[in-house]
Amino acid sequence: MKISDEQLKKLRDFIAVKTGIYMDDNKLLNIYRKKIEEFIDNSSYKNFESFYKILIYEKDKKLLQDFISLITVNETYFFREKYQFEVLVKNILPMLDEIRPKNEAIKILSAPCSSGEELYSIAIYILEEGKIIKKRDIALVGIDIDKNMIEKAKKGIYGKRSVSKIPQNLLNKYFVFDGKNYKIKDEISKNMTFETANVVDFYSLKRLGNFDVIFSRNMLIYFDDKTRREVFASFYSILKEGGFLFLGHAEKVPEDMKLFERVKIGEAIVYRKV
Repeated sequence: MKISDEQLKKLRDFIAVKTGIYMDDNKLLNIYRKKIEEFIDNSSYKNFESFYKILIYEKDKKLLQDFISLITVNETYFFREKYQFEVLVKNILPMLDEIRPKNEAIKILSAPCSSGEELYSIAIYILEEGKIIKKRDIALVGIDIDKNMIEKAKKGIYGKRSVSKIPQNLLNKYFVFDGKNYKIKDEISKNMTFETANVVDFYSLKRLGNFDVIFSRNMLIYFDDKTRREVFASFYSILKEGGFLFLGHAEKVPEDMKLFERVKIGEAIVYRKV
C-alpha cells in the first residue's frame, strides 16, 4: 500500500505522542516509509484511514504493540559501555550502602530495558563484585514500552551476537548454551522484574516506586527537547534523595535543569539528584 507524505506524518505525530520517539522527515520518508507500508499491507486493513483509526483509538492492542515494535529501536548487547557498570559496583553501590538504612533494598531501574541485556549485565557485575549483595538486598527492575521485548527479557534467551562481549568464563558461569542460543540461568532471571511501561507516561513510572539508580541509555537521543525535559523531571521524581542517573555517552541533562549534579566518577559521567 502506497501512503502519502501527509499520512506518514500523521503516523509519526501519533508515535511521538505515544512513545516520545520523534522521526525527522528524512528518517520518516526515506527509512521508515517502506517498513510502514509493508506493515499496513500485512495487516487486515484495506486502506490507510481504517488502519489509522483503529491504531489511534487503540481498538486493537496487538496492532498497536506490533506497530510500536516496528518503530522503537531495540539494538543492544551485553556489557555495552561496560565502564558504567564498573563505576556502579566499585563506586556508586558502596556509596549508597553507606547512606541508606541497612534494612532497605537498593533499587535499580533500567528504562528502557529492551530485551534485558542491560539489566542482566548489571546483575552479573553485582554478582561478580560479590560484597554488596552479601550485605543487603538489591532489586533490579526493567521496563520497556515494547511488550515483545519484555517477553524476550523474561525468557532470557540470546544469540551469539548479543553475548559476544562477555568473557567465556562468565558465559559458562551465568548462561546455559544449547548449541545455538545462550539462556541466562534461572537463579538470576527469577530474581528480576520486567514490566511493560512507558517513560513518557509519568503515572506509568510513578507506580513503580522509587529508585536509587536509573539507567536510561541511548533512548533520549530519539526524543525532542520538550519530551526529554519531561522525562528528566519524571526520573527526578522517582529517584530517591542522592540517587544516580546514568545516561548514554551522547546524552546529557540540560544545564539549565537544576535537578541533578553532574559528577565524573572514573571514566563515567553520572547525574546525582540534588
